[in-house]
Amino acid sequence: MYKTFWHQHTQFGDVAYNTWGLTITLAFIFAALVAHLRAGKVGINPDSLVGVYLIAVFGGLAGARLLHLSMSDDRRAFFDNPGMYFDLSKGGFAFYGGFIGAGLGSLLYARIRGLPFLKMSDALSPTVMLGLAIGRFGCFMAGCCHGRVTDVPANALPLMPASWGPQLWAVPGPPFIIEMMVDGVGTNHVPVLATQIYEIFVATSLFLFTSWAWARWRRFDGQITGMVLMLYSFWRPFNESMRGDGVRGTGYELLGVSLTTSQLIAVPVFLTGLLLIVFNVRRGLAPERPFEPRAMDTGGDLGGAPKL
Repeated sequence: MYKTFWHQHTQFGDVAYNTWGLTITLAFIFAALVAHLRAGKVGINPDSLVGVYLIAVFGGLAGARLLHLSMSDDRRAFFDNPGMYFDLSKGGFAFYGGFIGAGLGSLLYARIRGLPFLKMSDALSPTVMLGLAIGRFGCFMAGCCHGRVTDVPANALPLMPASWGPQLWAVPGPPFIIEMMVDGVGTNHVPVLATQIYEIFVATSLFLFTSWAWARWRRFDGQITGMVLMLYSFWRPFNESMRGDGVRGTGYELLGVSLTTSQLIAVPVFLTGLLLIVFNVRRGLAPERPFEPRAMDTGGDLGGAPKL
């Protein structure tokens, strides 16, 4: 689609700024902003989550890269040459790896800082879906994570002028939206299922629904985290079944069914969410009250600092 959003000519040559990198940056920023606003409502000082945001960025990207290379079709080359990890021209990133890496890092951080992990996780987990929706737009613009090759029905409605090159069509029935990439990193010049668009829609819907549930229907700690894990892992295998890119990892089997990497990982992720709900549903909500920063006046005590 549009892999780069800006080219800059420098004395060292042309520099291309990737659209995917821009959307991933925006995904982390907006997810952190929403999380910062919500943390105080469950009694957590938002400023104490700065470490979580850093872990989400570095741990998430590191985990996403590691999972992709270790379980994708490039795994043999990666095991023979681990230095591939740092060569971003080879392979990509896997969402589940980033999700797991950021989650485990956040759990460790919460234990060290003495933060209530389940309350923190309930406030933050819906923002993961927001970040995914924004990040998948970058995948759409780059042309990766696309669907299987398909036909354009005669009654398809063009959504983009033909002169633009890349194309989107609306279809009255399933699959509703199809696309054709030009100069993307995936399959070009043939119509494919718009799996990135499907994921954007589902991830946005999950963000809105679990955010509503967090604000209006939270009955026990861990409820929202469990819902996010279960709902997304229920959806992801369907999206995977429509994918047509060849970098997702194949050849795994479960009960005689051939699975991709993400389909395989969706099983333990779903079970983790289910166990979170089963083991916490009767415990209810631990006591909490909204965090209120101390007033910065002449009589206030800012964070326990000595009065001057």
